[in-house]
Amino acid sequence: MGGTVEGLRTVLKFGGSCLKNSADISAIADRIRMFNPSPVVVVSAFFGVTDRLLDAINDVRSHSFDRSSFLRWVRDHHCALAPEILTSDSLPRFEEALSNLDVALASLLDGDGAEVSVLVSGERLSSVCLEAALSSRGIKVRAMWAENVPIRVKGRAPFVRMDLSQTSECARIPSNEIPLIAGWYGIDQSDNLATMSRGGSDCTATYLAAIIGAASVVIWRDVPGVLSLDPSWGMRGRRIPYLNYREAVEIASYSSRLLHPDAIEPLVESGIPMIIRPLHHPEEPGTYVGPSISIGHPTVRVLVCHRRRFDLLWRLRSGGSLSSSLTGLGQLLHKQRIRIWSIRADPAGIRVLLDEADLARVESSILGFDSEAEIQIGSPLALLSVFGEGISADHHVRETLLDSLLGLGIDAWELESQEEGHAIHLLFNDEDAPTAVGRLTECFELLDAD
Repeated sequence: MGGTVEGLRTVLKFGGSCLKNSADISAIADRIRMFNPSPVVVVSAFFGVTDRLLDAINDVRSHSFDRSSFLRWVRDHHCALAPEILTSDSLPRFEEALSNLDVALASLLDGDGAEVSVLVSGERLSSVCLEAALSSRGIKVRAMWAENVPIRVKGRAPFVRMDLSQTSECARIPSNEIPLIAGWYGIDQSDNLATMSRGGSDCTATYLAAIIGAASVVIWRDVPGVLSLDPSWGMRGRRIPYLNYREAVEIASYSSRLLHPDAIEPLVESGIPMIIRPLHHPEEPGTYVGPSISIGHPTVRVLVCHRRRFDLLWRLRSGGSLSSSLTGLGQLLHKQRIRIWSIRADPAGIRVLLDEADLARVESSILGFDSEAEIQIGSPLALLSVFGEGISADHHVRETLLDSLLGLGIDAWELESQEEGHAIHLLFNDEDAPTAVGRLTECFELLDAD
């Protein structure tokens, strides 16, 4: 019913936005029943849990943490969403995951490895709770932690990625039952736990799809698919029925609500399609992501606008090495998992475009390089990105975009991009963002006409 190729399995991925309450779990059960043969399922942590685990890590390090109270919240939260765990055969593994979390929290100040053990607890607990909840609904599933598969990863944080060849050689994915695989993390070459960047469960799903030669990957979300405009702007964007792989990568790089940008890569060579579908409306087709098809004249299909981004300038002192400072700062910010929208050198020094919430940490990092560094922070900016196949090389699209903003009295300048031609990125004063978005949605017909 749900599969796209007869005899091939489909990989289903359920993220935290689909794991908020018992109604979501019932919907997950219904979605799994749609697919024959039985699917491979990848799950994230329950909604909000990873953020709470990150907060707990910071609280431990600031010596303002009550471990017993936090563990009690974790237990109660999961039992409230999946009360079936308390009377299930999955209970021992639930207790094991909680015990591992307790030990990891207690060890955070002692050495390496404990932080990762804390973070993966979200996926471990989610998988065993879902195993209990789905089993009670008549679906035979088996929770598998990444080390059970096993999923192999390579690279150092924050550049950890799944190792396709090693995982292909050693992965044991059962064919006679539905595996419920904890996403986001794996085992490195030293057999230590390692997490991918946030949203990495998408990568778990797509790499596994490549390994088993899946019919498709379905990413279930709480939205109708990829929309031409984020609903937070108060306007109803159109659902985009089809994106090619490269369009999807570029949109994902600038919109965390879509998917992890690295998730597309393993699908490209084999041509495995990805479908982003709404969990509670299975009758809706969602957005299909696949190989490039001819769409005629390039046109803007998706608009993303981020507000309150700041351009930070680090003025290097005379004699300072621009190249080594640029490389060193970039590596440090990546290691700290700070989102860098742009980092570049100019005659005045090094410029970094970043989120307001990260300003203090970036200033601290720069002062670690140079305790007497001169740092300047500009006025808040809006970063507006438009996406569509081939638009960056199309003079008509660029002229229409810039002329529309100029007609509103908005002085915009283009942000250089290393991408393949499916996006244009502009910066302008943050206060102009609502006017700009409103005008461009009309100009490029991005709103739903219904």
